[in-house]
Amino acid sequence: MRNSAMPEPTVSAPQRPWSAADFPDCSIAEDAIIEASVVEMGSGSQIGAGVRISAATIKIGTGSRIERDTTIGGIHGPMTSFALGDQSMIGFANQLLTSKFSMGDYGQLHNNGLHSGYEALTIGHNCWIGQQSILNCTERLAIGNNVRIGTQSQLWTHVASGELLEGCTLFGQKPLALEDNVWIVGGAVISPGLTLGRNSIIMTGSVLTTSTEPFHTYAGVPARDVTDKLNFWKPQSIDEKAARVSEFISEFVAMYPQHEGHICVAETASDVVNANAGDVIFLRSVEDWSPAAAAGVSLFDLTTKTYLKQRSAAEIDWIRWSVGYRARFVPRDF
Repeated sequence: MRNSAMPEPTVSAPQRPWSAADFPDCSIAEDAIIEASVVEMGSGSQIGAGVRISAATIKIGTGSRIERDTTIGGIHGPMTSFALGDQSMIGFANQLLTSKFSMGDYGQLHNNGLHSGYEALTIGHNCWIGQQSILNCTERLAIGNNVRIGTQSQLWTHVASGELLEGCTLFGQKPLALEDNVWIVGGAVISPGLTLGRNSIIMTGSVLTTSTEPFHTYAGVPARDVTDKLNFWKPQSIDEKAARVSEFISEFVAMYPQHEGHICVAETASDVVNANAGDVIFLRSVEDWSPAAAAGVSLFDLTTKTYLKQRSAAEIDWIRWSVGYRARFVPRDF
């Protein structure tokens, strides 16, 4: 069940407090403060003790949680909008102060982080951000899908400590973009104005001052391209991916025996028609999604790495189990 009220407001629209009484299928601590004009909260969501959220619009997906003592709002008042996807988590004691924030499904923003600025901070699906990290959005900070950012990393969109009157030129602010599947291993510093290419890896403790190439590895202070020494990617054919997912499924059903017989790699699209609602099916390539949609089947495409979200128990358990390091899929946007 989802609860909502009133049309989309501006940030200056009147706000009112919301409580557990407004969302009987969610868990909201008595001392949590939720102030907004519009709130939509999915079933099973949890808001911890001491949490404060102030935004014109708030949208929290099913099964997501915001842990204790986290503050969410704007720099000088409420956010314009705050959106958290399904099955996502914002850890305890985070300071999240931006004009606009969104994070997709199955994301984890761990504890004691400082994430602030005047522009939007957007984070895709399946992202993991370690504790005590800094995400600065003085300018726009855009983080793609499946990105991993290790503990105590710093992402900056501005530098502004020198005194201009004395001629300091170390001043400026520029957007920062991380494409899909970027991995910042931990303790790294990322400079403003860069684009980190998809599947690039930034090794521990690096200071990155240049944009990166897809599938390349960078290390050092300042960080240099070290792909010739450290190359962590190898090509995978579609048949190899199908075989690997079959192996994963065997591991998965050993841990979740209730889903045995309800998750498989199918050889043909006709297998989808014969599936039952709540089943999870992988195909090498999907040409027609409509049979799965009609049958209530969670269909995963190994070519595009997208899936049809049905929120079944098997789908949620599979993604929670696989998203860490085995396989990451993004919900299809129809």
